[in-house]
Formats: sequence, structure tokens, C-alpha cells
Amino acid sequence: MTTLRLPVLATGLALLAAGGRAGEDPGEKILIRATRPYARLVAQIEAAGGKVTHQYKYVDAVAVEVPRSALAGVRALVGPDAVTRDEEIAAPSPVDTGRGKGSLTPAEDGLDIVSDSVEELDPADLAGAGPAAYLTNNDVAHVSGLHAAGYAGQGVVVAVIDSGIRPGFPHISLDGSVVGCEDFVGDALGCSNSGNGGHGTFVAGMISANVIFTFSPASAFRNAVLAECPACFLNPPTNTQIPMVGTAPSSSIFALRVFGPTGGAPTSRILAAVERVIELKEKYDAGQPGGVNVQVCNMSLGGSTVFAGRDLFDTTVDVLLQRNVVPVISAGNAGPSSLTVGSPGTSRSAVTVGAASLAHNERILRRTQFGPVNGALYRPFLGTQTAYFSSRGPDADGRLDPDVSANGFASYGQGFAAGLSSISLASGTSFSSPSVAGVAAVLRQRFPTATAGQVRNAIIAAANPALFADGSTVLDRGAGYVDAAAASALLATGFVPPAVPPPPRPGRSVKVNVEKGSDLDVRDGVVQESVSDLKPGERYDILYRVHPNTRQVVVAVSNVVPALPPAEQNQLFGDDVLLAIHSAKTSAIGEGDYPVFTFTPGDTLVVDDPETGLLRVTVNGDWTNAGPVSAAITVFSTTEPVPQFTAQGKIGQGQTIAVPVTVPAGVSRAEFRAGWREDWGSYPTNDVDLLLVRPDGTLLTSGATLNNPEVVAVTDPPPGQWVALIDGFEVSTGSDQFEVRAALDDVVVK
Repeated sequence: MTTLRLPVLATGLALLAAGGRAGEDPGEKILIRATRPYARLVAQIEAAGGKVTHQYKYVDAVAVEVPRSALAGVRALVGPDAVTRDEEIAAPSPVDTGRGKGSLTPAEDGLDIVSDSVEELDPADLAGAGPAAYLTNNDVAHVSGLHAAGYAGQGVVVAVIDSGIRPGFPHISLDGSVVGCEDFVGDALGCSNSGNGGHGTFVAGMISANVIFTFSPASAFRNAVLAECPACFLNPPTNTQIPMVGTAPSSSIFALRVFGPTGGAPTSRILAAVERVIELKEKYDAGQPGGVNVQVCNMSLGGSTVFAGRDLFDTTVDVLLQRNVVPVISAGNAGPSSLTVGSPGTSRSAVTVGAASLAHNERILRRTQFGPVNGALYRPFLGTQTAYFSSRGPDADGRLDPDVSANGFASYGQGFAAGLSSISLASGTSFSSPSVAGVAAVLRQRFPTATAGQVRNAIIAAANPALFADGSTVLDRGAGYVDAAAASALLATGFVPPAVPPPPRPGRSVKVNVEKGSDLDVRDGVVQESVSDLKPGERYDILYRVHPNTRQVVVAVSNVVPALPPAEQNQLFGDDVLLAIHSAKTSAIGEGDYPVFTFTPGDTLVVDDPETGLLRVTVNGDWTNAGPVSAAITVFSTTEPVPQFTAQGKIGQGQTIAVPVTVPAGVSRAEFRAGWREDWGSYPTNDVDLLLVRPDGTLLTSGATLNNPEVVAVTDPPPGQWVALIDGFEVSTGSDQFEVRAALDDVVVK
């Protein structure tokens, strides 16, 4: 078949116009790296049919919306290397911690637990009189001693870039924690509105909550706390008052709303909010009106990246630290496999935070959900774990992430429930990150002359790895559990360096980067491994190279042997293995990209048509196990005997190649597939799109993702000439080898 090389501008306009449907040309949101001033560039982009939606001040870039048909013209103006996709960042939400364990029906989901009353508390008095009351969230962070000494974040402003504020929740309203709130969404709700998502309100409370809740003696939650954490109460022996204390309860919150109540947010919008934080700080430092002394910025959000540490999102976060603001970012909830930390957690300057799981927090949640009998049996292992969902390192450039951990399992807070007197138990690295942000705020108050870099470095250097009892390594929990007292002692020495340690010098191969930066090895062919005595929550990762033309990856888990006899294992589920197989994507957010996520006593699983790159096979001691478990793992792959392609060749940055395919009448299914060689095993990863032009000229864009291969299937396709457009959206290598396969009712067109 003839392969035509046409610029996307001409191709798109000609094909759309031919069908009389040019008005349906979908828009593309892009980010363009450009040198200031932007006036001439803005005029040129507008003349080419695009619209500049934001001009950035602290990084050299603009955000643009452009019709697909005009994209080539814009690339010609700025150079193809300057254009990246303006990725949509999914709105963060609590993790479903019952994932895969559906044999129990909860009576309570933990997100709307009603209290009887609430009152404000004094952090210093609480810390001095009853430091054990911090057990619900922050006891192991060793922050109560600083509070007792008068350091609770007074005068420190923490920016929270999130979903805005739901006003009236007493945990942050009684003491007026929120001192500013700005909206970047532009809908009718604004930054502070009861219709906003509750995520930002909950996050703000993890930093600055400062209240005491009283619960009825009949409350299932109160009785769960009494059973698992009797020291959590302020009023023994009545045991009805439970404090809700952030790690910086006297700090102030400046909220920046980037997420609406539904849907996500484009990266460009979040970058604008980050720049606003920098602007507020810059104005304050210059003594200008409207300035705010923001010293810490929390972002419990993130998305995928093809260029960890060097994409525009990550480098904008770097500017925060350069301007003396500590950036604290959640690692993501895409665990348990390696290579799953999302951007901007992959920033070189961030304090990237993973989620720990404190046993008493989960056991309180499970008793509340499933009652005192089943709830008590759900989590028998009492040691601290890395939460199974927490994203893990390393990054694709070989850097170790996350940096530290804090509890993110069943965190105690407010914001999600409908009633203002209700509390919630929510899980995710979203709630680990603000706990560390609060520690940073306390340290900034305690050491006002310390730089943001010194505070960042002290938090990481002083973290406590010994707290974890599940065999967690630096790739799981980072340097360890955040320890405010140890970080304070380190800063008091005056010898904490202000600079971020230099990163490794990565190469093009993720395999080489990973093997150089960690103890992981990349395997291929037939892999056979035995793992012994995996503790509850401990994992073993096999990084498996998926080569082009791989048809299947087969994973067999056998000889699963719990160390404990049946009577001593988990009495609800038994002791078993959590098998998680992650695609080759080296960055993910949400719940990751897992074709397999299952609890098993042994099984054989098959991944069909896997993405090329480094697939991860993760064998975990189930976190609900009572004791260790051993298993054998076999991994192998099958390939296409003779690969069949409709077209193949080379594609360059910004180039579009048109592959026409005639679809006769009567075809029930047409599948178009495009793959390229510089896949997720490459750093950075190339991003090639597959667009389809139907015979009527309309454009299908479902193949414009970060998948490799891109696959678009059409049921009952209309007959006529279809055109597969292979678009080199980001080809950082300059050129790449691609293959296209069009199959009509499973017969490949040649």
C-alpha cells in the first residue's frame, strides 16, 4: 500500500472539507514553550486559527487551543519541539480501599459519620495535656512536641491547589483557617461554595484542622475508636470526645480552585494556579499591595508524564522552590507497582509523599464499615505498611521517589459529607501530602530564616524508615515516615544544605536508568522466580520487557504457601497473594493501568496485546494477611509469528502520515492499530497519535492518547475510503519507526 506524507494542516482541511464537515474539526489543547515577550507569537497563533488561553510569567510558555487542522501551522511557527499536549488532570478522589475484596457488604462507607457536637480547641493546650490524642492521624509524625512548644504554624500561609472550599465545616471555619480563596475554573460556583467538591476542604483540614468532635456513646465510629485506640479520646472514662488536629493547626490556608465538581482540569489551568502562588509570594517579598507570604504549597493531584522531571508541569514546580516556597506533592494512587509516580510528583524539587497505612486507622474504618466482629478480623497485621495503592518509584529517569510517607489510610477529616457536623474517613496519597505540608509549615514558623530548600531537605533527611514493619524499601516509602521533631532537630544544627541534590544523568533507556538508580533488574524471555516470606503488604516486582509484536504476556503464580496454619490466617479471606500487573506506562495517576489486579491463592493470567516497554508484574503479600506468604512466579511472552502491517516507515516530530484504507460494504468490524519503537521503555517517551478520517470527512480522535499501540475499533464501519492519520505529536528523538495495521473482520489490509 502507498504511504502518503502530507502536512496535517493540508490533510486535515482537505479531508474535512471533502465531507462538508469542516466545522466538526475538534480542537486540541497544547502547551508551547516560547521566549517572552509573547505579543508577536500570540498574533501569529491567532492568525493561524488558534487561541492563546494563558501566557505564563515564571516559565517561558503559553497555553493554546487550536483546531487539529491548524496544528501543523502552529508547529511551523514555533518549531515542532516546542509543542506538548495540555493533558487533562483527573480530579482527585478518595481511594476505594475495598478494591477486589467484595465479599463483605459495608453498612457504612466511612464518608458520612455524624457527630453530636463540635468545638474549637487550643493546639498548645491539647499537645501538652494529651499528646496521645494525636493518634487518629499524626502521632507518629512527632509533631505534638512542637505544638506544645508554641509552634503550630502560626503566621504561615499554605497554598492548597485543589477543588476549592466547601464553607462552614467547623474543622477549618471555627478558627478562620481560610484567609484567601481564588477560582480558576470560571463556572458559577466560585472558590468557596457548598457545591464544590469536598476534596480540597478535606485536604485543607489535614493541614490546619483544630476542633474537638463529640460522638454519641452509641456511635459505631466512637465504639470502633474505643476498641482500637482508647488513647484517642480527650475525656476518659466517658470517651466521647475525639480531636481533629492538622499537623499545622494554627496555620492559614490560601485555596486555589482548579477542579470543578465534575471532570478534571487541564494542566494549563493548574500551571496558572501555581504561577499565582509564585506571584503572591513575589509581591509580598517586594512589599507590594496584594502580596501573600505563601511559604508552602500543597498539590494533592497529578497525571501522567512522558518526560519525568523535565516536563513543563515539573519544571514549574521547580520555580516554587526557587522562589522560597516548599512544594509538597502527592505521589499518586497508582500502586503497588514500580514506576507509577505521577507528575508533578516527579518534579526534582518537590517533597513527593507516599501513603503509609497505620493499622489502627484501617481497623477503625473496618469496624465502622463492617461491624465489630468482621471489622476486627479485616486487618490482623498490626505493623505499619506502605498502603497498597501508594505509587512507587523509581521515576523513568532513575530518580528515587517518593521522598517520604505519611498516613494515607482512613485519614480522619471533614469535607466530603453532606452535613457540617459529619466527619469522614478517607484514603489516598491526597491526604498524606497535606500532613507533610503541615509539618513544613510548622518548621517554617520554627525556623523563619531557613530556606524552602533547607526545610525540604530536612524533612526528607530526617524521615524514619524503621517505623515500617512490612519490608518497605526506599521505592515504597521513600526515606521513611515524616518525623517533624527529627527534622526540627536537624534544622537546629544549621547544617542542612539549601540546594536540591543533583539528579542522575539519565540516558534514553528506562531499563538502564532504572538499573543504575535502583536495585531493580529488567528481564525478558522466560522468567522464573520464587519469593519467600513476603510480609503483609510487602511486594516483589518483576520488570518485564515487552518487545514489539508481542501477542501475549503470560503470568503464572503457583505454590502459594502461607506461613501460618489456616486457623491463624485472616479469618475472612485467608492469607493470599495480591497479583498486580501494570502496563508498560511509566507514569500514571488514578488507580494506575492494571490489566490484572487480583487476590489469588494461585492462578495463570494472560495479558493480551500488551503495550511495549517495561511491564511490571508485582507479587504482594496481601495487606490483609495475618502472616508471611511464599509463592513461585513464571512470566513468559508469545509473539506474532509473522507480523502483518498495512504500512510502516519513519515519522518525525510534528509530521503526519496518511494511510488510506478502502473499507468495502458488509464489514462488521474495522480495527486500526498504530505502534512505534521509542515506547514506554524510552526516556522521554514518544507520543504518536492515531486519528481516523471517516468517508464523510469527520475525524475520530479516540486514538489520540498516551497508549502504545494506539488502537481504534469501529463496529459496522460505513463503506468507502478511510484514512488513518499517524501524527508525530511529540517525537523527542527527531524520528521514530512506526507500524500501522488495519484489519477488516480480522483480515489485515496489505
